[in-house]
Amino acid sequence: MQTYIVIGTYQFIGFYVTQYFLNQGEEVIGIDWADKDDSPYIMEEKELEIGRSANYIYFPVNKLKLLDIARQDTVFISCYDIYHGKYGNTELLLSEIGSFIEKCKKKGLSETPNIVLFMPVAEESLFQSIISAIEGIDSAKIIYLPTVYGPWQSEAMSFEVGINQQGSSVIEAAIAKEYTGDALFVSDFVSALEGVLASSDRSIQLSSNIADHWNKCAAHVFDEEIASSFAPTPEINKGSLVEVQCNTDPQEGVALQRKHNKRLSLLKKWRKAE
Repeated sequence: MQTYIVIGTYQFIGFYVTQYFLNQGEEVIGIDWADKDDSPYIMEEKELEIGRSANYIYFPVNKLKLLDIARQDTVFISCYDIYHGKYGNTELLLSEIGSFIEKCKKKGLSETPNIVLFMPVAEESLFQSIISAIEGIDSAKIIYLPTVYGPWQSEAMSFEVGINQQGSSVIEAAIAKEYTGDALFVSDFVSALEGVLASSDRSIQLSSNIADHWNKCAAHVFDEEIASSFAPTPEINKGSLVEVQCNTDPQEGVALQRKHNKRLSLLKKWRKAE
């Protein structure tokens, strides 16, 4: 039986990937760098969903190098969450991940586990050390993601700051960091994951089957003045395009994210009142 290792298990993409494989009855080792003291109620909510599974084990990222995993295991590294998150020491985090990959390679390239990078379409230069580390590993794969949205989206991303009614300068800064050429609702991405993993292609870019997906979401998030003030990101092609069948339309997806945020806001107020 193989094990899935998810680096970024309490982030956005990593959380959904962890939850998906646990729901399939698979064993998951979760690795994360989150500061539990920073948002304890959020961590507790996520732990309630995944932490109670008998198939789940958690390690902090500074223990990553102690893991000894087998060739048939799969390691997911969510560069997407590192890029869109707020972790303050990215250099140290990437060093820990790089050391882990090098440890895996010491058994020989044919004995390394499957390694899958979730990479933001708009930015990969930050992760060049990780991309270089997986070169020569036949089982390694990079999956490029457009903007992914839905409940638990990183608080630094544009739909999240828009829904939380942050100021226009904060929204504009978030949009500038984001790929606005396409979008996927997070559950649609996860539903397509196993099919993508079965592909022989080493570099894959996921795309939505809904035209102008990001713009249609933006129309439900931002007021008209903001929505019309930015230019779309030029189309970027990073690998073999795989179109994802979207079962959640933009209006519904944004509504689900709003509903989730409202619940978290109430939870935060209740915790402060205790």
